[in-house]
Amino acid sequence: MVSFVALIASWHLSAAQHSTDIINPVCETNAKVGVVAGWPPLTSVTDEGVAQGLDIEIAKMVFERAGMCVEFVRLPSAARSFAQLTKGVVDVVLMVSYTFKRKQWGHFTQPYRTERMRLFSLKPPESVYSLLALLSSEATIGLSIGSYYGEEIKSLANQERFGNQFIGISTIQRRIELLAKQRVDFIIEDEIVGNYLSQKWSDKPIYIWDYSVHDNEVHFLLRKNKFSPSQRLRIDKAIDELHLQISQLVARYRQLGQAK
Repeated sequence: MVSFVALIASWHLSAAQHSTDIINPVCETNAKVGVVAGWPPLTSVTDEGVAQGLDIEIAKMVFERAGMCVEFVRLPSAARSFAQLTKGVVDVVLMVSYTFKRKQWGHFTQPYRTERMRLFSLKPPESVYSLLALLSSEATIGLSIGSYYGEEIKSLANQERFGNQFIGISTIQRRIELLAKQRVDFIIEDEIVGNYLSQKWSDKPIYIWDYSVHDNEVHFLLRKNKFSPSQRLRIDKAIDELHLQISQLVARYRQLGQAK
């Protein structure tokens, strides 16, 4: 297996759970980037206080290219990320799917990568044409609280018939645990995260299904009144210029999740 440590850079958080290490000694602006600790290998924080992962690396590259210094601030949960943004605790939230509601909380950058949400289960994958078919068989599905999984999930979860079959579970560790104990029939995770953590945290084989729950571009969400229009333009330009490097980095992390 490719060493995970070799793929990450060391970005330290202080005792107050945020980093004072910055990218460049001279920067036009400093920005606090929120880090949710429980999403390895996308974002995580080690016991030693090191922020690491795919989206950490991408953020470093993009903001450095845009001439901005960043520090990484540990967030209590994904569900509270947007509240921390609007309160000014952080200036940037990572891995944000676009919704009209979220647009009121900040400025979306250009998309910087695509996440692929997939079903994971203890039973080998089968051909499935819709989530409706699974739910009609009374299957239960574990989801991250506060995350957006696309319009199909949103529509089904709002139906009285199926609403109680979607189980909100706060952490991926807990979702994998409940899946392994057969408390839920499926969980839905980003493909990279699900593959990686299923190998680390389950003593039973966990299978990924081909069914595309939600393929979705993710963005940085920038706090309003923090970045000027010209700075936002530079961030978008940096994302465009780094497209090849970001794609190569994503491919390396996909291989990490597939390693046996």
